[in-house]
Amino acid sequence: MSRNDTIYTLQQDIEIPKIVTDKANKILEQIRKDADMKNDKMVTYQKPERKCRKRYMVIALAATLAVGTATAYAAYTGWSKGLKEELRISEDQQNHMEENGMAAFSDATVTDAGVTVTAQQSITDNYYTYLSFKIDGYSVEQGVQPDFETISVTVDGQDDFSWGGSFYNGMISDENGMAVHADGSELETEEDGSIIENYVMDDGSLEYHMVLAKSDEKGFFMGKNLHVEFKNLGTVAKADYTPDIDGTWALDMTLGGADVSRFTETEQKLGDSGATVTGVELSPVSIRVSYDFPRIEKNEEYEDENGETQITTYYEDAPMVSGVKYKDGTTIMNLYGGPGTEGYISEDSDEYISGFAFDRVIDPDQVASVLFYKTTNGNGDVTEEPEYYEVAVK
Repeated sequence: MSRNDTIYTLQQDIEIPKIVTDKANKILEQIRKDADMKNDKMVTYQKPERKCRKRYMVIALAATLAVGTATAYAAYTGWSKGLKEELRISEDQQNHMEENGMAAFSDATVTDAGVTVTAQQSITDNYYTYLSFKIDGYSVEQGVQPDFETISVTVDGQDDFSWGGSFYNGMISDENGMAVHADGSELETEEDGSIIENYVMDDGSLEYHMVLAKSDEKGFFMGKNLHVEFKNLGTVAKADYTPDIDGTWALDMTLGGADVSRFTETEQKLGDSGATVTGVELSPVSIRVSYDFPRIEKNEEYEDENGETQITTYYEDAPMVSGVKYKDGTTIMNLYGGPGTEGYISEDSDEYISGFAFDRVIDPDQVASVLFYKTTNGNGDVTEEPEYYEVAVK
């Protein structure tokens, strides 16, 4: 295949360190695990629930959420410091998203039990909305993870969407997908090698970030009323919640939103994977890819709770998006932030959808092509020396 082809493997274009391969396989494994988890709109630590894998599944990679109630008023203006850091949003990108309406700001704030929760802002595209909430009056020591006990959220009274959220810990991922401090400072670790996280902002506040996803209804979030209820504050260690403050904080805000996506219709085969990319929809904060992908059935043995060997049957996943390549040759990998969607749109269709929210803001106008992992070991994993397919976008 020549370099002039619109799709080709990138062995010679990109040198892939092993750490990137490991990161990719962790993401793929997490997707498979989370595909089995129930996407409850209210999640508690006490009552986790699970459900069987679906053909069309919604994935929330980082979802452990919680929430409550209260009343609101007072104005907050300006961008969330944490959201700017986490999504690596430049000043030009901020201005652009304000002008096109993707970014919206809120004046909702509520105080209960001496703690004030303020709805700061949202960033909304066709399928996702990012949210930031500021918490004043509650603090934790370095290395201690804060969390609400429960969280519930609705959009125009509906809750049939997936979402994930967590307190911002000041860390982002580098070009290899590894954790680094957003401010460039050196990571500190415990004796066991675990990273010491810092959730407290410079002004003593905390920030809670959420991402909502509705992959099957374009424009679902745009201009809608969002209602979120947080309940009780405490800390989390090894998935166990320890209560600290009883309180309820309920806020309403109006989401913004803009359809600023680039859409490319194509018919590009991804090598011998059996998948053909038929469309790519790319926004500053997310990607959605459609494929024609005749089903490839796989059987896998596993041991049940009684120690007996069972066989499960599933369909092989299409090659996953690994990153984008800009017109100037810059390659951005490990864009997955989540939540995401992956699977067939129905039981009797070969149309396959894969999409996810980014972990940063990109410039779609500068994207020349989208990169896809090539999986070759038969298990859907990325091999130690992966190749990449490249699909040009227009």
